[in-house]
This record gives sequence, structure tokens and C-alpha cells, in this order.
Amino acid sequence: MNFKKYLPGFLIKDKQVDRLKEKIREAHEHLAEQMVEECEIRGHIREVLEVVLERVGELQRKAELLRAKIDFLRNRLSEKMEGFKQSEEFWNQKEKKINDEYEQAFEKAEFRKEERGKEISKKKKPRLQRIWMKLVKLFHPDKHMNNPEDKEAYEEVMATINQAKKDGDLDKLEAIAEDPEKFLKQAKRENFNSEENGMKDKSKEGKGWFRNREKELQETLDSLREKIREVRKEIEDLKKSPDMHLWAMWKGRPNEFENAMREMERELTIQIETIKKTLEKLQEKLERKSREGMAA
Repeated sequence: MNFKKYLPGFLIKDKQVDRLKEKIREAHEHLAEQMVEECEIRGHIREVLEVVLERVGELQRKAELLRAKIDFLRNRLSEKMEGFKQSEEFWNQKEKKINDEYEQAFEKAEFRKEERGKEISKKKKPRLQRIWMKLVKLFHPDKHMNNPEDKEAYEEVMATINQAKKDGDLDKLEAIAEDPEKFLKQAKRENFNSEENGMKDKSKEGKGWFRNREKELQETLDSLREKIREVRKEIEDLKKSPDMHLWAMWKGRPNEFENAMREMERELTIQIETIKKTLEKLQEKLERKSREGMAA
């Protein structure tokens, strides 16, 4: 016998809303697990790329400077000699920019290496991931499913937190962690007007509130599931990437990794020598053009 037809409609709708809330809670947890896995993989990749930078970074910088010098000389050959002073200033700026970028990369890699060296117990998760997980627990919107005002404010803060994690913005996450109440109050102020209007609309809807609430929750669930699929796809792509294969080689096959580094050093050295020969020819052409201009 179907007893549902004897139940008040709002009780049935209320149960449907509760089921959607439970599915949303599960989806949030699954998404958090997926994002943690993605963050761990990106941490592995960054770690091995820093090892590569330490090993062949100076050769890479030298090769990039030589290539930039070749481009500069080719442009000089196609210009009039009156622009010599401006051209030299342009090259000095270009050279400084390349050197500054490599110096910053070296400093960051060295800093993280020192931080890893300070760890005494098992290897800790990257700092960005640790702070992100702490903030997720603190601001998880599911804790406020029955309080629309707090829930929407927490969702706003979580959107900021997730974007900062995605961008690798450690400074932003640390700022939120240092004063979480400040960011929460700011989110509440920004959402106050829209929330107030939403409550007015809800009171006008009367019996239609359950229907609208159910639709809203279903849209939230669909959005979470789509985000889970996106993160899962990103994880699969990262696992297949050459950088992740390099990390696996570094951790599991050190001899093979060492051979790969030696081969990379050999190839870069050959490239540098080839680029130097091209650079010498361009300099000779530029000197001839300079002499011809003076003679004219």
C-alpha cells in the first residue's frame, strides 16, 4: 500500500531536500579528496623540476641568453646604425630580465629545498596543501546547510580559497588563515543585499519554496559533480605527463634518472656550442656592416 499519498506534501518534499543535502555533502567530500590528490601530484612535479633546475639550470640560462642575443643581433642587422645606443639599452634590459627570472627560480628552489631538509618526521605535505585543507575544514559550507546566510558567506570564502589554491597563491591562503574572521565578515557584507532579497522572494513563494529549494540543491549537486569530473580529468592528464614520469623515475629508478640528467646536460652543451658559432657569424656580419657604414 502506498502511504505517500496520505502524507502532507511538505513532508515528502522535505525528505527529498534532505536526500539532496546528503548527496551534496558526499560530493563535497569526494571533491576535497580529488583536489588533495591533484595538489599532491603538482607538488611532486614541482619538486622534480626543481631538481632538474638545480642540475641543468645554469646551462639552460646560458642557452636562453645566447638565443636572445642572436635574435637581438638579427634585428640589429635589419636596422640602421643610428639606433645603436637604443638597441644596446634594449639588449641590456632583455639580458637583465632573463637573469632575474632564473635567479628568482633558483632562490625559490633553494628555499623549498631547505624547508624540506628541516623536516624531521615523515615527509610533510606541501605548505599550500596543508593550509588549504585547514581552511576547507574551517569554512566548509555543509556545516551551515540550515543557515542560508552563513552558508552563502562560507561558499564565497571557499570560492576564494579554492581559486588561490588553484593559482598556487600561498600568500593569499596564509592571509586568510591568519585572520579568517575578517574574510568571513567581508563575504557576509558583500552577500547581505542579495541574501536579503532572496529571503523576501522566498516568503512570497509560499508553498513553492520547497520546489525552488529542491531545484537549487539539484543545481548545486550537478555543479559539484561537473567539478569532480574536471578535477579527475586534470589528475589523469597530470599522471600521463612527461614531468610525472620524470618524478617516478627520480623516485623509483635513480640510475635511470641520473642517465637522463647526463643526457640533458650533453644536449644542452651541444646546443650552446652550436648557438655560439651562429652568434660569431652574426657578429662578423654586424662588424662588416658597421665598417661599411663608417666608410660611406
